Amino acid sequence: MNENDQAAAERTIATGWLMVAILVWGLLLALGTFLFGGNQPLLRAAIVAGCTLAFLGLWLAALAVRRSAKS
Repeated sequence: MNENDQAAAERTIATGWLMVAILVWGLLLALGTFLFGGNQPLLRAAIVAGCTLAFLGLWLAALAVRRSAKS
């Protein structure tokens, strides 16, 4: 494995951990809106969780398009 492959592997691992951290953060925010959200807490939590998942999904799709464009 050369230096470029190793650097790419490290970036991939870092990106994965960053995505996991964003997912945990978004789910904690959703839990907070559910527990302390006032009226319609389930709807508020679903909106927060949905936005977090949509963001991560778009990010994964952009990475997949970039990967297919490189090949």
